[in-house]
Amino acid sequence: MLNSLLDVDEDPCVENVAIGASTIIVYLQALKQFCGHAIKVDEENATFEGRTLYEVVLNTTEEVERQSKPVIVIEAGQEAGSGPVMLALFIIEQIVACEEYSEMMDKVTWVILPCTNPDGQEYLRCGQEPWHKNRKPLQNKLTYGVDISRNFDDSWTTCPVSDNIFSSNYPGPSAASENETQFISNVLAKYKQDLKAYVSIRRDGHSILYPFASKAVTRTDLEKAQSTAGEIAGKINQRAGNIQWFLNSSIFDMNGEARCGHSVDYAYNKLGIPYSYEMRVFPDSTTRIMSKFQTFPKGYETSLRNGYFSGIRELYNIVVNEKAR
Repeated sequence: MLNSLLDVDEDPCVENVAIGASTIIVYLQALKQFCGHAIKVDEENATFEGRTLYEVVLNTTEEVERQSKPVIVIEAGQEAGSGPVMLALFIIEQIVACEEYSEMMDKVTWVILPCTNPDGQEYLRCGQEPWHKNRKPLQNKLTYGVDISRNFDDSWTTCPVSDNIFSSNYPGPSAASENETQFISNVLAKYKQDLKAYVSIRRDGHSILYPFASKAVTRTDLEKAQSTAGEIAGKINQRAGNIQWFLNSSIFDMNGEARCGHSVDYAYNKLGIPYSYEMRVFPDSTTRIMSKFQTFPKGYETSLRNGYFSGIRELYNIVVNEKAR
């Protein structure tokens, strides 16, 4: 598929290149050219630095028929990093191009936001410094960046609001102040009527986390979300749990403290999306430590990626089976 788009000396395999803004452009151009019947790409939104925030819709039916289908939104890369973006592109590829997964488009409309912090991703990819914020200049470029993962309009006043613009956790001057936050929020609101599941894929971890981020919960508060997280984790562990166990817990319990302005809490509380999760993928920090004591098998990252996709498929099965009941 990519052959006709390649320039001289370009690598045809997306696995062999660093996932950056240009990779996403080429990848989506190829999909639009060769799979235009199944994919629609919205390019109307952009970051402060002008990079496009893509909304990719995978759907084989006409717009009128879409109204009766459940919607699953997958969003990747809020905290920068290439791993979540690579996984989002892989999910698009599997659903669109693999015949064995064709029914996943027939029964569900997929809305995938493959890179929701491209400015932060590019800055981190170029090795400037550890980074997870966006790159919006603050106070006449005295410093840069808002932590968009803390910028959503939910529980904004529950946590002490930091006005330290130099903090790596600076949540912004107000809720939903950032282009990236507004983009994600607007997409979720647009599909609210049929939206059954939302997954925010983030880097450096190996877990699926359910609400809430801003407070501790009892087991009965979120029984449905908790049990589904357990089913998804179990499916991933069947494929990729041989070295590191894929965990499931609340976001609050995983972090050990309140984290306000979280997109999962926003989706669950404000929009009523029953299956709202944060999914941590590719545990870079843990892997670096473990690699000092053991050798990882060849293709370990590929097995993780396939395991994560099996978890997405399990979520799909749960949504579809629930609609059938």
